[in-house]
Amino acid sequence: MANDHPLFIYRYLDRANPRGDSPGFRVRAHAAFPGEDSLQSQVWKELRAEAGIQVETSQWGVYWQEFFRKAPMNEVLTSITVTFGVLRGHGVNRSKQYLAAIARALADEHMGFRIDDNGIIHYAVDEVFEGERSSTLAVLNAPVLAVSRCAYEAAYQYLDQRPPDTKAAVRSIFEAIEIVARQLNPKSRNLHANLCRETLRDQYLTACQGDAVEMRVWAGMFDSMALWVQAMHEYRHGQVDNIAPPSEEFAVYILSSGSAYLRLIGELAVRVGVQPAP
Repeated sequence: MANDHPLFIYRYLDRANPRGDSPGFRVRAHAAFPGEDSLQSQVWKELRAEAGIQVETSQWGVYWQEFFRKAPMNEVLTSITVTFGVLRGHGVNRSKQYLAAIARALADEHMGFRIDDNGIIHYAVDEVFEGERSSTLAVLNAPVLAVSRCAYEAAYQYLDQRPPDTKAAVRSIFEAIEIVARQLNPKSRNLHANLCRETLRDQYLTACQGDAVEMRVWAGMFDSMALWVQAMHEYRHGQVDNIAPPSEEFAVYILSSGSAYLRLIGELAVRVGVQPAP
């Protein structure tokens, strides 16, 4: 199936499953690599000292092209983080340009990885999942939602572990939502179905603008959120901790659906103005 990429090679790329390796990504990672001898030398030293990665050399220099073409992918990805750190020491703009080039290559080549703002590589699920994460973080960038953001980011960090800590991941996404719900309703002790179905719904409908049909649909969204919250009480913090960790497929779905609800009430919290969470 075609997408909207302007280049034919990516427009019709099979995106059924993320890839763990790609010749095209290797070429693009090498193309983004700094060309200055001084920077390359610094990266070479950092890779050797910090990661135990020895890139072959000769009297003609370092074989970077061979490294990017043939090295195990975990070493190539590690070199990206090291390179970003070196470039950041030589100017923010340079490191941002490098970060953007790598992020674009990862996305175009449909790699099963993502790169964060610190140049650290993480496993990725798919483009939709990562898009939901990014758009939710954009809402949580509001300083007043900083505590919720910490819990939300922790959820993805737990999922990013190998093996993933799925129980901690789903608990953290619930906690992130609960924090914002309590900011909107400081007298509430915890997040429960009735709070979603009644109080949060009424708060949202009062603050938003829309016709009668849109209002009814928004109300239905909070009914759905109430069911989600009620079901998630099986995993929330404070419960008897003798349940088995959920599957990774389950955790991905919970983080994806939870992100939508968190954006919903996060935007409401910013719109109406709430106090920072303690």
